[in-house]
Amino acid sequence: MYRRQRGVALITALLVVALATIAAVSMATRQHLDIRRTTNVFTHDQAYQLSLGAEAYALRLLGERDEDDELPWEGCVSPAIPVYLEGAELVVLLEDLHCRFNLNALAREDEELRQGFVRLLEEIARETPDLRLDPERLLVHLTDWLDPETDDPAYRALDPPYLSGNRSMLSPSELRLVLGVTTPVWWAVAPYVTALPETTSIMNLHEAPEILQRAFGTAEDTTVESRYFRLAVRTELAGRRFLLCSVLDTREQRVVLREQTACGP
Repeated sequence: MYRRQRGVALITALLVVALATIAAVSMATRQHLDIRRTTNVFTHDQAYQLSLGAEAYALRLLGERDEDDELPWEGCVSPAIPVYLEGAELVVLLEDLHCRFNLNALAREDEELRQGFVRLLEEIARETPDLRLDPERLLVHLTDWLDPETDDPAYRALDPPYLSGNRSMLSPSELRLVLGVTTPVWWAVAPYVTALPETTSIMNLHEAPEILQRAFGTAEDTTVESRYFRLAVRTELAGRRFLLCSVLDTREQRVVLREQTACGP
């Protein structure tokens, strides 16, 4: 009887030790995960704030230029600018968005501008023979998308269904939602278009890609004030990479659009 009790006591003790060990391991694992989670959140916030610092500096630097001042780089896109700050490595890239066609400009009743866009699509189709693209039809769909008084029911018949934009685009990636814009069409058109809040913004055709010059011609004496820029920031910190893409309005000193992702084509 005494031996049996000793055996039960031993088994009970072993069970208590096993449960205590499991609880200790669970607590240690949970604590380790909490530490990792907190570290990741802190690292992300630090990288985000560093990216915002680069954004604010670029906005101020570009805003201090006089109207007649040239950009500190040649062409539409700046070289990659490396920045080392607080243990982080940042790479900053700026693009003059006046070197692209503003999709929101199609909301204006400007037949010459719309035909220039059609010519751009024709040039793109000519350079990509396998591309299924109808320039005239796409122009109709796009102007309908921008028109607040037009609501094409075709979008409701899609799977999944959605509504037409009926307003200016906030991002050129919204073009992917317009009827007739397939993924290949988007990737072909994307490098030449943008979405700016001003429908009257002027293209810098002297610096723009040749395909835009062929579609819209080149104005001999037109001076373009570069107001809108796209900023791409890549931040390397603690072995991780963080991305920021912003559209800057240097005249009003404001950020038009900010996304924590890579900039598009």
